[in-house]
Amino acid sequence: MIDEAVIGLRWTQYLAAVAALGLPLFQTYLRRDLKSGPGIRTAATAGLVLAASALGGVVAQTAMMAGGWTAGLDPAALGYVVQSTSLGMAHVIRAALAIGGVLALLISRGNRPGSTVAIVAFAGAVASFAWSGHGAATEGAAGLIHLAADIAHLLAAAVWLGALAGFCLLLAGRPAADIEATSGALSGFATLGTAAVAMLVVSGAINAGFLVGADGLGRITGSTWGVLLIGKLALFGLMLGLAAHNRFTLAPALSRAVAGGGETQGLVRRLKISVGLEMMAGIALLGVVAAMGVQMPPASM
Repeated sequence: MIDEAVIGLRWTQYLAAVAALGLPLFQTYLRRDLKSGPGIRTAATAGLVLAASALGGVVAQTAMMAGGWTAGLDPAALGYVVQSTSLGMAHVIRAALAIGGVLALLISRGNRPGSTVAIVAFAGAVASFAWSGHGAATEGAAGLIHLAADIAHLLAAAVWLGALAGFCLLLAGRPAADIEATSGALSGFATLGTAAVAMLVVSGAINAGFLVGADGLGRITGSTWGVLLIGKLALFGLMLGLAAHNRFTLAPALSRAVAGGGETQGLVRRLKISVGLEMMAGIALLGVVAAMGVQMPPASM
């Protein structure tokens, strides 16, 4: 039960962090203030969920280390984990940054300066995940490379998945008169989305080099971590295919229809389905990543 709680709380943190960082960024792509839509409420709620689940994660991680919930709830044990481990400190810092981001959004009412402060705070919260997983385990100079690659991987994933959350909000019940905004958002995100995918591939390859290594290649299919990695790559491939379909097929077709005054309802319906499937695959992928965090990678076996 403790392992399942740790995984569930990690998954919740990932989902909340993606929404908290991704939605303010998405509004930046659109060059609009968050107050123009439901984004500020969703981002603020996600930030609060991130803070609460991060603190809950400290308790669950302490319980896993101590061997039971009773020991995990002991103030002395919690204090040790927070003060003496990077994992515990990362959870506390993540919660503090999430609360700071929420306050920035609420106090500024979602205007551009407040959104910028929130983005910085939530980006720090996302980066802190690197100290909660395998990225902080490598020692020496190589450890800095591994940590930097992990941070880049986390931020790139948040940009991509956060944009998907933004598109889901934008497409939900959007009136036909605003279809031009949807088309513009798709075009505006194309370059940044491509850069995020490229960063994911490069940083993911670096991480795999550290966590699998040449000696661990033969142990991938024989380990739980390796099987989860294969599932993660399969979901990533599915998302990549859907994203390519959106960018190179649906988005251009929608732009042409908007420019020429053609029929757009069918295209928007297809876009909703495609983006929805991509979002669901992303949610599942984050669940796989959460499970990988409590398994031993081949390089450590």
